[in-house]
Amino acid sequence: MARINKYAKNRLLAFFYTTAILSGLYAGAGAAADRTPQVDFLPTGRQIAAPTAFLEMCSRSPEDCQQSAQPEAARIVSLARQALVEKYDLAFSHKIADRTDDPVPGAVTPAQWPRLSENRQGNATPAPVPSVDYDRIDLKGDTMATLKAINNRVNRTLIADTDAHVYNINDYWDAPALTPGARGDCEDFALIKRRLLIAQGIPAAALSLAIVRTRFNEDHAVLVVATKQGDFVLDNLAYRVRPWQKTGYYWVSRQAPGDDLAWVSLAPASEAATALSMAYNR
Repeated sequence: MARINKYAKNRLLAFFYTTAILSGLYAGAGAAADRTPQVDFLPTGRQIAAPTAFLEMCSRSPEDCQQSAQPEAARIVSLARQALVEKYDLAFSHKIADRTDDPVPGAVTPAQWPRLSENRQGNATPAPVPSVDYDRIDLKGDTMATLKAINNRVNRTLIADTDAHVYNINDYWDAPALTPGARGDCEDFALIKRRLLIAQGIPAAALSLAIVRTRFNEDHAVLVVATKQGDFVLDNLAYRVRPWQKTGYYWVSRQAPGDDLAWVSLAPASEAATALSMAYNR
């Protein structure tokens, strides 16, 4: 009887010991989860200058730039041409000042550009962070399947090539016809996917072009889909439709919500991605 009681006692002690260990593990996992930032939506910063090639595309293909609730083609064309004139004027004055380090289009705010050009408008107030959000869709039903199908279809059909080889120009944004043998750069992939998704009923205000930097420090364009479950990326370098924070990219800029021609800085997103990476690697 004493031997049975001793055996039962040992079993009971082992049970409590195991429970304590598991509780500690679960508590540690929960604490780690609490320390890990959960950023499903791309954090955006202040409004910045749109890429020059984007504005040029908007001046000849305004339907590829629509973000606002007033997508009149004539208005978009007029504003795009005006923005191009302003950017070229500033770039020209920058060169006249004997400066060789041209500011990168799309990487500075409209208020900062004159300051970098040694212009007297350097004390201008920076553009504010947009107060509106994208028209987020719900990933219910076949929506994700549609995103995956279009991403794969374009990636398998369009042949990746440089703008210099296809258009004889360094940076030219266009949506070529999706036919066998068609070629295009990364932004061309994104633009075709955007058109196809809109044709499938996805609102244009949920879709935005974005500029990122790869791990090889190369500029790259992707299409971002704003959903209620987070921001997802359609990319010609990946067949998977991935959440933005799992792409491994440094995020530079993105089309602004509710505005056909404005872009926003994604520096806050890159900071958040770095925080996520550090948290996951603890």
